[in-house]
This record gives sequence, C-alpha cells and structure tokens, in this order.
Amino acid sequence: DLVVAAGGRAGRLPAWLDGLGYPRPQEERVTIDLMYASRPLRLAPGALGPDKLVLIGARPGLPRTLALAAQEEGRWLLTLGGYRGHHPPTDDEGFLAFAAGVAPPDVAAALRAAEPLGDVVTHGFPANLRRRYERLRSFPAGLLPIGDAVCSFNPLYGQGMTVAVLEAAALRRCLADGTADLARRYFAAAAPAVDHAWEMAIGGDLSLPEVEGPRPARLRAINAYVGRLQAVAEHDSVVAAAFVNVVAMLERPQRLLRPSIVRRVVMA
Repeated sequence: DLVVAAGGRAGRLPAWLDGLGYPRPQEERVTIDLMYASRPLRLAPGALGPDKLVLIGARPGLPRTLALAAQEEGRWLLTLGGYRGHHPPTDDEGFLAFAAGVAPPDVAAALRAAEPLGDVVTHGFPANLRRRYERLRSFPAGLLPIGDAVCSFNPLYGQGMTVAVLEAAALRRCLADGTADLARRYFAAAAPAVDHAWEMAIGGDLSLPEVEGPRPARLRAINAYVGRLQAVAEHDSVVAAAFVNVVAMLERPQRLLRPSIVRRVVMA
C-alpha cells in the first residue's frame, strides 16, 4: 500500500518517476567538494583534562575542520575535514600536520603523542543537494521519499538523521489522517524541517569564500549577523544557548531574531 523510498541521495526514485511518466523534481545544488578523513587513536591518559569533545569549524581563509571525540576504553576518533583545495592528507605525517594547522596547541600536542589504532579512512561529499518534490503537481500514490532521498546536507553539520526523524514524525501524523492526498500533505508537513536544515547548511557553506555559489543580499546580511552573534556567544550564555538550540533544530532560526537576542548581539 505504501513504499517509503529511503535509498539516499543516489536512490533511483527520480528514474522511477521517469519510467512511470511523471516529471522529475527540480534540483538545487551547492557544490562544496568536501572530503574528511578519520582515524581511531589512543591518547595519553589526561592529555586533554576533562574534555571529551573538541569541535573546530571551517572559517574564511581556513576552510578546514577538526573533530576529536572520546569513545570507549580510552579510544578517541579524530576526523579532519576540508573543502576544495584543502582536503586532508592520508599519510601519517601529512595527517598530523593538517591537524596541527587547525587545532589549539594543547590538542595538537596530544595528537602528536597519540597512538594510532587504525588506518586513515576518507569520505568525499560533492554537494548539498535538494530535490523539490513538494513542487510537483502530480505524484504517484503509494510512494514517498524520505531522508537523503529528499535532501542531502553537508555531513559536517550533523543534520541528516535529525531531518529524517522529523520527516518520519510528519509521515506518522499524515497517515493518522488517512491516505487521501497523502503525498501533498506529507511534503507540506516535512518541508519546515528541510527548510530549516537547508538554510543553515548552505548559509554556513556560502559564508566561506572558497565555496562557489550565488550570495544574494539576504544571505550576506544573515551571515554577517550570525558571524557577530557567534562572537557574542563566546561570552554571553543566553546568546550561546539560543544559537545551540537553533543548530540542534530544537528551535526555528527565527529564534535568533527575537528582540531580546538581537539587542544582546547589537549592544555587545
């Protein structure tokens, strides 16, 4: 009665629509040419004090990222990422040198003294990709896409699974009201979560001059405001909490434009 297509960004759903005589959805794409490389490590006991997680994001002029996370039994996972022209090397010396160019001194020292527990493994991600199924005027009954089959985001932002869960919740609500006009209702119910993550992902990527793409005045203004907001959040816990809640998709982006937050950002 219902097939949910969860085959990811490479799924065959657009080709199925062709075969059934339906139009393909329009696609929006922001090319980022991202690659990240991961390796398990064992750090010396207490090398980072009480810290269990270190996250360093890309910034203009240095489109590189680092994530270092504690795991079980003294293991840590180090992931280095970079946009076009800044892909992390996979040899031992190059991998550490890349990390040292991103990490604070104490983290870099801990990594140099760490014991590798496996090979460096890489993953490439060419582009943010959104398929606009909600704009189609006709869609086959009994077939719905979900997750990355609808929209695939830069994995560094950690949005994909959250959006898939929100889409599943939207599907549950729609099915509770029956199957009549299901596709239209489902796409409308899922769109706010996809819009939220998509705006954050492409806004973050297009804040980097190394990423090519159109930057309308609205996007430039938003990125300028968010840049100032992040600087204020370093010492203002109210602004920091609001920002984290939006990034974690617990609240809508409009939360950052409430007068109480704007006043703190402007007056800081």
